[in-house]
Amino acid sequence: MQTLADLKDSFHLYAVCVTCKRMKSLTIVKLMDALGADYPVTRLRDRLRCKQCYRRTGDLRIVYVGPDANAAGFHYR
Repeated sequence: MQTLADLKDSFHLYAVCVTCKRMKSLTIVKLMDALGADYPVTRLRDRLRCKQCYRRTGDLRIVYVGPDANAAGFHYR
């Protein structure tokens, strides 16, 4: 099972609301401060709520960006 600490150096997280199409980048370090470094990423999906329409869709995008963040190629439209 992947934890927040496992993703910290080479990944970005995005919460996406399927209903209203809002996308928000999540700061892994802030999540680790609030939830703990060993918090499982799979449990994070249940906590996501859109601040625009207040729905829970659980859509979490995990994007590999490499250790220096140069490999990012994710585009959401």
